[in-house]
Formats: sequence, C-alpha cells, structure tokens
Amino acid sequence: MNTNTGFWVGMSAGLVAGAALGMMTPHGKDSMKTQVGKSIHKLGVAVDHAVDNIVSEMR
Repeated sequence: MNTNTGFWVGMSAGLVAGAALGMMTPHGKDSMKTQVGKSIHKLGVAVDHAVDNIVSEMR
C-alpha cells in the first residue's frame, strides 16, 4: 500500500472513530445542531471525498 494512501485511510478512520465517539457521548439533544458539530461533519465529508479520489486514481 502506498504510504500516501495509508495516511489518508488512517486519517479517515480516525475521523470516523472520533465522530462515532462524539455521537455516543451524552450531550444535550441539540448538540449536533451546533456549529462545531456541523464543522466536524463537513470535515469528515471532505476527507471521505479526498480518500475516494485518491483510491480511484490509484486504480
């Protein structure tokens, strides 16, 4: 596996794990509507797209 791909896969796995932990921790019921929650979601989507592009270019 290319080290660049390994880096991006690791980054995305870390973001997914962090998002899952963040959703499971008890907060107020409106916590995902906050600006921070929206920013984390957008970051996760952006990394997901970047990983998909890198993997598709490798094929």
